[in-house]
Amino acid sequence: MLVVRVKTGGRLNFNGYSFDLKPGQRLLFAKDVFNLLKEDYKRLFEEDKLDLPPVYRGENLNGKVLFVFMQGAIGDVLCSTVALREIKRRYPRMKLWVAVSGKAKPILEDLPYVDRLLPHPTPLSEVKKADYMVKAVEMVGGPQFDSLNMVEYFLWKFYLYHAQDETPDVVVKEDIRRELEPIFEKIREISGGKKVLLFHYLASSVHRTLPPKLLKDLQELIRDEYIPVVCSLPTEDITVNVSFELYGIQAVNLSPYMKTVKHLIAAVSLSDAVVTADTSTLHIAGALKKPTVLISGPVEPYNTAGTYPTVIPVRANYTGQTCRAPCGIHAIAEPCNEAKLLGKYYSPCLESIPSKVIALALKDAQLLSQEDFPKPEVCPVCEHTGSFHLFEVINGHRIFECPSCGLQFAHPLKAMDYEKAYEGKYEDLLSFTNIPYESYTKVSTAREEIERWSALPRINVLLPILSVLPKGKHLDVGCSTGFFMLIAKKYGFESYGFDASEKAVKIAKERFNLRVVKAFTFKDLPEDFKGPYKLITAFEVLEHLEDPVGFLREVYSMLEEGGLYLMSCPPYFKFENTALGYRKYKWWYGDYPPNHLTRWKPWTLHYALKKAGFDEVIIFTEPLIPGTVLEGITPPEVILQDQKLGNITIPRSTVTQLIINTLKPLYLNSRLLGNFQFAIAVKGKSDIDWERVVSRAIRLSAVEIIYNRDDLIL
Repeated sequence: MLVVRVKTGGRLNFNGYSFDLKPGQRLLFAKDVFNLLKEDYKRLFEEDKLDLPPVYRGENLNGKVLFVFMQGAIGDVLCSTVALREIKRRYPRMKLWVAVSGKAKPILEDLPYVDRLLPHPTPLSEVKKADYMVKAVEMVGGPQFDSLNMVEYFLWKFYLYHAQDETPDVVVKEDIRRELEPIFEKIREISGGKKVLLFHYLASSVHRTLPPKLLKDLQELIRDEYIPVVCSLPTEDITVNVSFELYGIQAVNLSPYMKTVKHLIAAVSLSDAVVTADTSTLHIAGALKKPTVLISGPVEPYNTAGTYPTVIPVRANYTGQTCRAPCGIHAIAEPCNEAKLLGKYYSPCLESIPSKVIALALKDAQLLSQEDFPKPEVCPVCEHTGSFHLFEVINGHRIFECPSCGLQFAHPLKAMDYEKAYEGKYEDLLSFTNIPYESYTKVSTAREEIERWSALPRINVLLPILSVLPKGKHLDVGCSTGFFMLIAKKYGFESYGFDASEKAVKIAKERFNLRVVKAFTFKDLPEDFKGPYKLITAFEVLEHLEDPVGFLREVYSMLEEGGLYLMSCPPYFKFENTALGYRKYKWWYGDYPPNHLTRWKPWTLHYALKKAGFDEVIIFTEPLIPGTVLEGITPPEVILQDQKLGNITIPRSTVTQLIINTLKPLYLNSRLLGNFQFAIAVKGKSDIDWERVVSRAIRLSAVEIIYNRDDLIL
């Protein structure tokens, strides 16, 4: 911030305001705002000392005046309304004064809890009348602002942390809404009663702006239900017209009617759904609780829409030559480095998002916006019967989280058609994932299959465990084409298996002469397959089942006394999830219905196995290895400053190697951060020291995966 004294009086038109400057008058500027002044105007001022009210640190504000010094773009100011509303709710007898740019002033001027709006720059004589102040300027580029959701950021600045409602406030001006309403009614009438989709592809920086071709492709996918309209502000209108002509976009351009931001607010209120880039349109749609799809590549969408209950975030799944989405770059004045390297204008991460994903996300946004929908009555694991929190909507399914045991589960629980899965025939988000059912059918010789699968981290970590298990009869549930049965036979087990796919069973029988049958449940097994067993394995099975605890009880019943159950499922707290937070609507992964019906935290899995009757339960993951680490972080290029040599650039590849080498202790010792979660469950008692066995398995596996075996190199 900067306090300046007026040297020479005069008239100043700046930042949306007109000022009559008087000699000796003192004004408070944000430094970056002052730098926007023309040099001739800067000479009218001289710097003065900062003489401001104390910074607010959570004191009782009843009977006090709080001055909020703000600038910000329209979107930032929209996000601030959550904190402004909440602080006035908590301290109803306070006075709330806010200084803001003229451009963003319309956002705040009709809000009942803002007692006074001041210009930016602000006369210091007015600032000093306040008891406390909050600095909400010079935010972009600061680590707090860049790392937090914007609503969270403002709550944090005000020492509030939480709010009753964490969606912004916007006031829809009824006179403007009445002005635009006939236009929207005419569009619906001409289109035959279709819904209106407001598509806003422009962002404040070109590297966050959506390629117009996305709208061209999207309109073909949604034409039966929606008619798209574009409502950009006047300064953007020429860009819209050029894009329409260049790409042949057939949408209604209402940009000439968007005279002010209040017209944009009214247009969003009249629309049925919104698709937008990272702009103020998102915050308006979030405030009005419209079904909204936020398409985001460079910026983590949680940071802009994480508190909005009707927004589906569509992330880019992109790794390029210079970056990995999200790169975290908030604002630049030109295309990103990756785009320039590839000779493109729009960011390649955004261009990589399929239009069909956006169309499917739009359907999910409609589901997310429904207020009345079926809710579960009981948790399928712990049988909790209280309320359940809606975690996300994805691929046409609602996923709830149990507040008692932590299980995340789809409601209703309905398994997929696995013959269809093996054939790779999907019509939904699963068609974009890397679900490997089809790849499992591409097999080689038995020896090559054993070598191929044993080298994978999720199987390699089990080899030291298999070596200490008492040998005997083994059943592999969901055996696929029999790759683990081949490994188990190598370690001395008498292996049986079953799978729901007829194609996989046929391959296991004909190529490897394995004892396998087609079955969907234990009840479908022939008599000679019904045990008892010394070892039962089920890898990546539990998350697919409609009755997971019932399945575990059946496993328990088919084990002999002292027998073991060895299983795996996706880990909730793998390094990527821990580093980035559990990223909702990660459409390229497949950890959602109808593929995965449940998600398991370590304690949830432990509880379920104990409930099924097992006496000893040990939870762990495959080793955390360098590739896993790089799924959770994007190492930046680093610039070092040296007095003699000047700026020294450390390239991204070098920084990556430094990080990988620094984390070596984690690779050998990490217990729960790998990409596959395992459980060993014992029926009765075991004499094996499982903690020692598991820790040794992780260490040996990590070394073998990262460094290989010396004796394999001739």
